[in-house]
Amino acid sequence: MRTQLFWRSAIVAVAAIAMLTVQTRTASAQEDKYKAMFVLNFTKQIDWPATKGNFVICVVNQDEVFEALNSMAKKGMMVDDKAISVVGVKNIDEAPECQILYLPSSESKADKMGSAVEKFGNAATLIVSDCQGALESGSCINFVMADDKIKYETSKANIESRGLKANLYLLNNAVNN
Repeated sequence: MRTQLFWRSAIVAVAAIAMLTVQTRTASAQEDKYKAMFVLNFTKQIDWPATKGNFVICVVNQDEVFEALNSMAKKGMMVDDKAISVVGVKNIDEAPECQILYLPSSESKADKMGSAVEKFGNAATLIVSDCQGALESGSCINFVMADDKIKYETSKANIESRGLKANLYLLNNAVNN
């Protein structure tokens, strides 16, 4: 009897863990889609300097956000009459010239953020991160969780130091304003 009870309990526990894992993966995938939508929306909230070629969004070491952005960009979205090109790279050193650089939490730590800021120098590249304290390390926009929702915070000074100008909608809807 005890053996049957043990196995029933074990099966219930394994099923519960499996359900939580599926729910966590689903929630994470949904978060990645929202982050991709935010990034695409940021393209409309910044005054971009004139450039040649496509509007390039570079995603470092984050396949899910890359896939979501790439899928959305393929639907014909444009930025100032330029097609959006999404480039995925494994590390910051591989990142090409781009208008937006997205760094997930694994790449948004202070030391890696410093590498991104150094690599892009004063280029008109909007650095978007996903790690607490990233604005202090040079990020322009940082994703945060607030009220169980994905939101963002901004650094107007960091945006302007890159030769970019954010519109009031972007700045006023940030959680730190």
